[in-house]
Amino acid sequence: MKSSILTFSLSLILGTTLSHGATRFVQPNDVLQDVIDASSSGDVIAIVKSPCGTGNIQGKDLTLRGVNNVMPVVGTLDINNSKVNLLKLKVGGLSVSESTGQKSHLFAHACDLLGSIDNNASTTRLQYCKVYRLKIHKQAEIVGCEFNGNQNSGIGIEVMQAGRATINNNRIFDYKGSLSNNTDFQMIGIKINDGGIAEIANNIIYNCINSYNGGPASSKDNFRRGIGILARIQSQVSITGNAIWSCGNKARAGCASSALINAPANAVIEHNLLYNDANTLRKVTGGCQSFYEIDADPKFTDLANGDFTLAS
Repeated sequence: MKSSILTFSLSLILGTTLSHGATRFVQPNDVLQDVIDASSSGDVIAIVKSPCGTGNIQGKDLTLRGVNNVMPVVGTLDINNSKVNLLKLKVGGLSVSESTGQKSHLFAHACDLLGSIDNNASTTRLQYCKVYRLKIHKQAEIVGCEFNGNQNSGIGIEVMQAGRATINNNRIFDYKGSLSNNTDFQMIGIKINDGGIAEIANNIIYNCINSYNGGPASSKDNFRRGIGILARIQSQVSITGNAIWSCGNKARAGCASSALINAPANAVIEHNLLYNDANTLRKVTGGCQSFYEIDADPKFTDLANGDFTLAS
């Protein structure tokens, strides 16, 4: 499984290197789409000041970036059949697609991706970005990112049926709510759907909590769940070296699937810190087994501000 996930990494990095072209500037009174339309593959679009409107990139290989450490704001960005690099931008909504026989490739570095991303690119690498929600339909590598649910319900990273993902060194947290009957928006850090393959390593996942506690027990209770990592029965997943805590639904006894990790028996789960704190219903469920785990408070120096060194 590892080879099927990792072999694309080098080609992905090389594939996101665009040929050199012109540098075009989006000045304060310019419209981003006009600059995109005037650009050719290989060009760099430097955004001097924002807001600069929205962008639709069709069949071009472009780099979009901020200037002088300024992080400009792009309203929405639609990418189709294109190879695009995003560097130090704030993007309100991002959609990536490709047509039959065509391919899109996405590389994002140090960006704030504020909306829900539906990503159909053949290859993707997100590194050191702030992200709200992400769906992976094909191949992706997610490294060093912060997924903040902002205390809203939902799923941080979702690997779809044909998705292949490496998810390493990220912080995924605060997918929270109190849902009574909605089966679509659950509180889950990472979800691997049937057919998906993922290697999940060295992440920090916490505060994926459903606090619903109303009405009699019902058949909907198993959808009122909080889970750190959910791997469906026909997925393939390796979960190693992660720190996971405060995921579950302790307010409701019927949430059989709520746990720090819910995964099938074929999942590889080793060397994780699984802290059974007051907000955790159970550590593992779904048929999986956890080996060589630690059950302890991680005691980071300053979790809220990103200092993950251990407190003395």
